[in-house]
Amino acid sequence: MELQHVYQNTYVAVATTALIPVYRLNDTDIVLLDTGYARLDRSALTKLIDSNGFHLKGIICSHAHFDHTGNTRYLQERYGCLAAAQIIEAGISVNPDAYRANYVALTYGKSRELFLEECFIADVIIPADAASLDFCGVRFGILQLPGHSAGHIGIITPDGVAYLGDCLISQSEIDCAKLPTSMFIARDLESKCSLHKLQCPAYIIAHKEVLTDIHDLIDGNIAFIQAKEQEILDCLCDGMTFSDWIYAFCKKVNILTHNELKFSIVERNFSNFAAYLVDTGKIEIRRDFCAKKYYRV
Repeated sequence: MELQHVYQNTYVAVATTALIPVYRLNDTDIVLLDTGYARLDRSALTKLIDSNGFHLKGIICSHAHFDHTGNTRYLQERYGCLAAAQIIEAGISVNPDAYRANYVALTYGKSRELFLEECFIADVIIPADAASLDFCGVRFGILQLPGHSAGHIGIITPDGVAYLGDCLISQSEIDCAKLPTSMFIARDLESKCSLHKLQCPAYIIAHKEVLTDIHDLIDGNIAFIQAKEQEILDCLCDGMTFSDWIYAFCKKVNILTHNELKFSIVERNFSNFAAYLVDTGKIEIRRDFCAKKYYRV
């Protein structure tokens, strides 16, 4: 795993699917912002820490998705470091039953099978209105950026670099994505818009870019969500059930997977767009006995 310099004391470790920010407190002591994917990043991350003689003092988690907090508990146990998480995400991370809040299409049994390793107990709880966090002897800025997940945060290092987690994705990710991950579309759009006010020397986009200007990328992310909203709406014929509607969409954009976890993510993301379309008055739900059917308004 390669370590790349970003600005002053902020670096990124180049993990398999994401960038993991590393803030150097001094020559040896570090804080990680997220911990990567358990199955793909664990050995390389521990090798990076050990081979550089780093002392891992703490972890600040942006949100409780498996590709961001997959190694948190392992690193707590291995190095005795502290972990901090926003209050909603900390609650979700406690055990697989709570963790299922981010993967509701899975059964409880499947969630326990897949995500036991990703669960951890946060040592430090970040309030939902916090704008800063004193952690490991320094002050980090906190950006409350809900939408991608319920308690998603961005983190500003003491030298001013903004780690935006998954609030934005890179243009290359936009170009190949078929359905964005957003739990609350309206809040996600608000969070993205709020980033226009930031003035930072560098911005770390988890998947997978470091930039000095994000204004065009913010607009691109918003346009991507709006385009997908319209594409999903265009796939709806009045009277469709959820299964009919998601089938039509997946067929159109060629989402074809037999992997249970991957499809659960598609189903969750599609359901969140359907809820947004109801909230914005573009569709309505009518119930035929206990079956939901969807209609354009």
